[in-house]
Amino acid sequence: MLSLVMAGGAKKLHEYVDRRHRELGPVFREKIGPLWIVFVNSPDEFRRIFLRLEGPTPQNFVPEAWRLYNEMRAQRRGLLFMNGDEWLHFRRILNKMMLLPDSTKLMCAPCQEAAENLARKWTDHSLAGSTVPNLESQLYLWSIETMLATLLGSRWRDCERQMRSEAEHLALMLHRIFEYSATLSMMPAKLAMRLRLPVWTKFVRTADTILARLHSLVPEMIRLDSDGLLQMMMNNGIRDDDAVRIVVDFIIAASDTTAISMQWALLLLSGRPELQDQLFYDIKDLPPEEILQHPLLKGVWREALRLHPIAPFLSRYLLADATIGDYFVSKENLIVMSIYSSGRDGNDFPVPNEFQPERWIRTKDGSYQGVKNSYATLPFAMGVRSCIGRKLAETQMSLTLAQLIKNFKIECENRDSVKMILHLVSVPSKPIQLKLIGREV
Repeated sequence: MLSLVMAGGAKKLHEYVDRRHRELGPVFREKIGPLWIVFVNSPDEFRRIFLRLEGPTPQNFVPEAWRLYNEMRAQRRGLLFMNGDEWLHFRRILNKMMLLPDSTKLMCAPCQEAAENLARKWTDHSLAGSTVPNLESQLYLWSIETMLATLLGSRWRDCERQMRSEAEHLALMLHRIFEYSATLSMMPAKLAMRLRLPVWTKFVRTADTILARLHSLVPEMIRLDSDGLLQMMMNNGIRDDDAVRIVVDFIIAASDTTAISMQWALLLLSGRPELQDQLFYDIKDLPPEEILQHPLLKGVWREALRLHPIAPFLSRYLLADATIGDYFVSKENLIVMSIYSSGRDGNDFPVPNEFQPERWIRTKDGSYQGVKNSYATLPFAMGVRSCIGRKLAETQMSLTLAQLIKNFKIECENRDSVKMILHLVSVPSKPIQLKLIGREV
């Protein structure tokens, strides 16, 4: 534990674990705080854990602060917080709507509309020659609006104006709850609760506000009889309170993950102006459906998530005792897969610390031209409990990146000084000063 503190503490845990893998190999056991953890960064072991060892209903790791809050308020929460047969029942229904190959048909139009709205908003900053103010907050709002539009389908246009103030307030509250959750993740949350520390009090107050607002908003959305994801859920048997709690947590979960991932993608793109120009000429006349299939554009967000996975660690408990590497692991032991470390392994990614979206273009034999083992980077995890929002996030990022590239040249005034730190998830160490130069078409 002392060596972790000397290495920079919890904010640098991903770098510390990466160094330990280099010293000790692909699997090692170490005590972090009160827990003995088995760390793994082997792609072959990832596949074995996800496809064979975690079982049909893997238990999800929930931050202690949220677990305590749910118990204190007797909250029944959505998919992220479910386990066992309850989780499996709803997950099977949602898989058919959100993860099948044709799922993007439902998502394409709302994601494109949200992308165009964001580009219009940012045109003013481009014309003024200023950096985008409050970039993270603006991307939180973009993420929430995309989720609401996907849930409501074509009815979003009718409701957008009246829901905008609610979305703006939610973006502010969700940004705050993320900050409080991240702070509580660096201390014993139970102790913070017992001592009634200010951060715990603020966390509870903000969580109460968010859940109260969403538990009021979502039933209103249900009554609209829309043609989006929400109506599909209702048509497939997810109704009443179950629909409300699942949608509430969809909105909460979508806000920070895509907002932060988009920041990383824009930061990395700002250092490759020639790549931006190539993409501009490739996609400027393509419709959204074809943009989603563009291999180099897909490589941009894949590479951003390889270098800066939103979750640098994926945690699992095994269904039964097993041997991983040279270690016997009981089912009570926490296994942590080091996605940050494996994603920067030079054995699988030549020049691993370089942003090279071109590596994700396939060769004639179907392999990637600069990736030896694609299972070394799993930003959405894999297996039965992989990220349910994966296709939505991919669609959202592809269409928004395309819209911004079509309209602007992307620059960053502090690119070299922004580092990655761990603050519950992977976040920039300082606000990104993004500058957009309008393209002359």
